[in-house]
Amino acid sequence: MELLQLRYFLEVAESEHVTHSAQKLRVSQPSLTQAISRLERELGVQLFEPEGRGIRLTEAGRFYSKRIAKAVGEIDSATSELARFDEERSSIVRINVVSASNIVVDAVAEWRAQHPAAKFQIVSSETASKIEPCDIEVRMQTGKTPEAKGACLFKERIMLAAPTTSGDETEEPDAGFRDNPGRGERPGGEERDIAASDALANGRGEAISLAQVQNSGFIMLAGSRNISNLCLSQCAKLGFRPTIAFESDNPSVVRKMIGLGLGVGFWPEHSWGELGAGARLAPILEPGFVRTIEVARTRHGGSNEQADKFYSFLLQRFEARWNI
Repeated sequence: MELLQLRYFLEVAESEHVTHSAQKLRVSQPSLTQAISRLERELGVQLFEPEGRGIRLTEAGRFYSKRIAKAVGEIDSATSELARFDEERSSIVRINVVSASNIVVDAVAEWRAQHPAAKFQIVSSETASKIEPCDIEVRMQTGKTPEAKGACLFKERIMLAAPTTSGDETEEPDAGFRDNPGRGERPGGEERDIAASDALANGRGEAISLAQVQNSGFIMLAGSRNISNLCLSQCAKLGFRPTIAFESDNPSVVRKMIGLGLGVGFWPEHSWGELGAGARLAPILEPGFVRTIEVARTRHGGSNEQADKFYSFLLQRFEARWNI
């Protein structure tokens, strides 16, 4: 049984005249008659009976006509709704942002200013693309996730951010690393922040060893953020455990605290943008403090012309931040 057969049946049931229905459907009368006869054979009941020069529905035909009309109507309605759903879905750009969120948000704002009708759906999850298809993913490369096919990669150093205001007293940097007291403790009072400040203020951008700031209070991202995991892992390899004076699961809060000069911290060279007044950046002397941002146009959500256009625009914004 085919949907076309049912449409033929409903048309003949309404007109009760094969010739008129054949003309309306633009099929030959024999073809229409054969389609109705085949349907009756498949159902095992007679749907029409002769009446004068025409035909009329049998009792079974009337029953079947009412039920089928509802079913075919639902199919037609679903088809129309599907077309609207696909049109709406194609107009939304879905982005999973795990890293470099400020670049993405700025790009979205700029794009919306140029294209007011543009729609975006933004999530931030390591597993979002596996649950809900997305069009674009921005994440830090780790050994846990394979590189997305065709992704654009942006490599950056992880710098040291610290206040630039120095006090009257300074603390001589240790020759090597030593383990510090527990999280939140501040041994040495303000002197440990003075060492960090002097290192940056006098260094003029030269690389700084973490040994010079190991007694400073660090401001860190909380939880399992990839950048925090990377930095803590590299510190552990050096035999150094940062004393965490403050932590937040919100990257923007961490950026703000470091930018205000309230502690030292690790700061990605490009993706986190400008540092606030009262603090400056310096390269870290020890190796391994580097990360790669992966910007990928995924195809989990199917084709999306708007996503293609915004992806190209987003890459331009990354390239501008990296001065490529």
